Amino acid sequence: MIEFKNVSKTYPGSTKPVVDGLSFEVLDGEICVLVGPSGCGKTTSMRMINRLIEPSSGQILIDGEPNTAMSGTKLRRKIGYAIQQIGLFPHRTIADNIAIVPQLLDWDKSRIKSRIEELLELVGLEPGQYRGRYPAELSGGQQQRVGVARALAADPPIMLMDEPFGAVDPINRSRLQDEFLRIQQEIRKTIVFVTHDIDEAIKMGDRIAILKEGGVLAQYDTPEEILTNPASNFVNDFVGKDRILKRLSLLRVGDMDLDPANGNGEGLPTLSDRLTVRDALSELMGAGVGRGVVQGDGDERRLLTMESIEALTKGARA
Repeated sequence: MIEFKNVSKTYPGSTKPVVDGLSFEVLDGEICVLVGPSGCGKTTSMRMINRLIEPSSGQILIDGEPNTAMSGTKLRRKIGYAIQQIGLFPHRTIADNIAIVPQLLDWDKSRIKSRIEELLELVGLEPGQYRGRYPAELSGGQQQRVGVARALAADPPIMLMDEPFGAVDPINRSRLQDEFLRIQQEIRKTIVFVTHDIDEAIKMGDRIAILKEGGVLAQYDTPEEILTNPASNFVNDFVGKDRILKRLSLLRVGDMDLDPANGNGEGLPTLSDRLTVRDALSELMGAGVGRGVVQGDGDERRLLTMESIEALTKGARA
């Protein structure tokens, strides 16, 4: 859906590029997370997709066509955009905020109204309760949900998200992340997501682009591969020394190849098959035991052991 082909950006008056020779592809329906230290060019890279910033050289293709094939204004109306500051208009109702782009595209009123109802339900805000409110009457987390709804309003194939949950407290941030991943399972948009938080990148991304200073691509891969096989010392240091534990947060115990519990589960804690391996490990350690029984929706009961968890970490220890 999106392809960067040797894209660079150097601002006038400077000889040092902000983004240097960036090349990678974002597949249709995937979340690509741009992450890296401050000043690595991740937001600049994202803004070059919808031409809020023009590249100095190279090319960005959208569905095989250069993003310069149409005017910047038309391009931006086809791409959803959600930012940390949210940017809701305070003097407009929630419904009016969501309706902005559809109105610019000359949708008829009944279609706009239907889309507002649909989106408020999608982001977990009851339409009858929230459509007529103003932004100041909502919490920060609720405003952020409206920002996501507004970015989705014209049903764009691509969404750009610049630290969209960065201004929210940690508890609500985790809930918003979970909610957005649930929504993505339904809508399957192609998303470029900027964050400075490697934990958020690992949780949200189908693929992660780790940038280093000067906008150089240090590694582009799945979270699993980055945690298992960091491409350089820079990536290894950026991901952190606890990358083995981070890797366990990507896996669910229900997806592990475990032996049936049979009669070996008596007196052991029962673990939901929806738990991440990291959370299951925490429960076992909290109970002071080395084994637990994994229970799914059916009658099958399987045995999770410390040995089976340790086997998962061996590939990431190199």
